[in-house]
Amino acid sequence: MESTSRNSGPSDPRSVRAALDSVADARSLAADRVRTPWWYHAGLGAALAAWFVSMSLRAATWSGAVFVLVVLGLGWALRQSTGVSFAALTATPATRKLYAGYLLALVVLAAAGMALEWGADVRWAIAGAGLVIGALTVVVGYRADAAARRDIRAGR
Repeated sequence: MESTSRNSGPSDPRSVRAALDSVADARSLAADRVRTPWWYHAGLGAALAAWFVSMSLRAATWSGAVFVLVVLGLGWALRQSTGVSFAALTATPATRKLYAGYLLALVVLAAAGMALEWGADVRWAIAGAGLVIGALTVVVGYRADAAARRDIRAGR
């Protein structure tokens, strides 16, 4: 059986090193492109905060649709301006871990706000939770960008 490999013998260590350096440079260039625009994180945080505030204002029935449209619009604008989608930003091990913790915090904060406002009649508890969630969204977004850059540079 014939081999289809084009490697005819041992590789020169210098050419192997040059190839590895070229791959590292390409990863570094790709990592430098993973910079989500400031307006994406701010817009997502503001949209989440506004949606939770609307629950305290008892306007969630129509604001939920607005929230979905804003999030879809931000995702579309992100792809148009950077060529990167949110799914690509969460594709590395560190970002998946970070977003898993964020999602857990979001659920706990939302549940606490809802339980306080709807169960214990603490006014504006959902809005307060939403403001914290909005700020957390911005912070986690920037940390996820940095984590994605580190993972891409490291080849993960």
